[in-house]
Amino acid sequence: MPANGKRETWMAFMTYGSLGLEMGVSVAIGIAMGYYLDRYFGTSPILTLIFLIFGLIAGMKRLYTLWKKMEKEDDERGDDTRN
Repeated sequence: MPANGKRETWMAFMTYGSLGLEMGVSVAIGIAMGYYLDRYFGTSPILTLIFLIFGLIAGMKRLYTLWKKMEKEDDERGDDTRN
Protein backbone atom coordinates (compact mmCIF):
# COMPACT_ATOMS: atom_id res chain seq x y z
CA MET A 1 0.00 0.00 0.00
CA PRO A 2 1.44 3.40 -0.91
CA ALA A 3 2.32 5.78 1.89
CA ASN A 4 -0.33 8.23 0.71
CA GLY A 5 -3.00 5.51 1.00
CA LYS A 6 -1.96 4.75 4.58
CA ARG A 7 -2.12 8.42 5.46
CA GLU A 8 -5.62 8.74 4.00
CA THR A 9 -6.74 5.64 5.89
CA TRP A 10 -5.44 6.97 9.20
CA MET A 11 -6.97 10.39 8.61
CA ALA A 12 -10.35 8.80 7.89
CA PHE A 13 -10.03 6.57 10.95
CA MET A 14 -9.26 9.56 13.20
CA THR A 15 -12.09 11.63 11.71
CA TYR A 16 -14.75 8.96 12.00
CA GLY A 17 -13.41 7.59 15.28
CA SER A 18 -13.70 10.96 16.97
CA LEU A 19 -17.34 11.39 15.93
CA GLY A 20 -18.73 9.59 18.97
CA LEU A 21 -16.50 11.60 21.27
CA GLU A 22 -17.60 14.87 19.65
CA MET A 23 -21.27 13.98 20.01
CA GLY A 24 -20.84 12.96 23.64
CA VAL A 25 -18.92 16.11 24.50
CA SER A 26 -21.47 18.38 22.81
CA VAL A 27 -24.29 16.78 24.81
CA ALA A 28 -22.28 16.92 28.06
CA ILE A 29 -21.46 20.59 27.55
CA GLY A 30 -25.12 21.35 26.85
CA ILE A 31 -26.22 19.55 30.02
CA ALA A 32 -23.54 21.23 32.13
CA MET A 33 -24.40 24.70 30.84
CA GLY A 34 -28.10 24.12 31.42
CA TYR A 35 -27.52 22.73 34.89
CA TYR A 36 -25.43 25.67 36.04
CA LEU A 37 -27.81 28.20 34.49
CA ASP A 38 -30.72 26.43 36.21
CA ARG A 39 -28.90 26.72 39.53
CA TYR A 40 -28.15 30.39 38.91
CA PHE A 41 -31.67 31.38 37.84
CA GLY A 42 -33.57 28.81 39.94
CA THR A 43 -35.40 27.35 36.94
CA SER A 44 -34.54 23.72 37.64
CA PRO A 45 -34.96 21.33 34.81
CA ILE A 46 -36.08 23.79 32.11
CA LEU A 47 -32.71 25.20 31.01
CA THR A 48 -31.03 21.82 31.42
CA LEU A 49 -33.51 20.28 28.99
CA ILE A 50 -33.22 23.18 26.56
CA PHE A 51 -29.42 23.02 26.52
CA LEU A 52 -29.55 19.21 26.27
CA ILE A 53 -31.55 19.66 23.07
CA PHE A 54 -29.00 22.24 21.83
CA GLY A 55 -26.23 19.71 22.52
CA LEU A 56 -28.09 17.00 20.60
CA ILE A 57 -28.63 19.36 17.69
CA ALA A 58 -24.93 20.27 17.65
CA GLY A 59 -23.98 16.58 17.59
CA MET A 60 -26.45 15.82 14.80
CA LYS A 61 -25.18 18.79 12.81
CA ARG A 62 -21.65 17.39 13.03
CA LEU A 63 -22.90 13.97 11.91
CA TYR A 64 -24.73 15.54 8.95
CA THR A 65 -21.66 17.59 7.97
CA LEU A 66 -19.47 14.50 8.05
CA TRP A 67 -22.02 12.53 6.02
CA LYS A 68 -22.10 15.22 3.33
CA LYS A 69 -18.29 15.27 3.26
CA MET A 70 -18.23 11.48 2.75
CA GLU A 71 -20.74 11.75 -0.10
CA LYS A 72 -18.68 14.46 -1.78
CA GLU A 73 -15.48 12.40 -1.49
CA ASP A 74 -17.27 9.34 -2.92
CA ASP A 75 -18.58 11.37 -5.85
CA GLU A 76 -15.11 12.78 -6.55
CA ARG A 77 -13.62 9.26 -6.61
CA GLY A 78 -16.50 7.84 -8.61
CA ASP A 79 -17.29 5.22 -5.93
CA ASP A 80 -21.03 5.47 -6.32
CA THR A 81 -22.20 2.10 -4.95
CA ARG A 82 -25.63 3.39 -4.00
CA ASN A 83 -28.62 2.04 -5.93
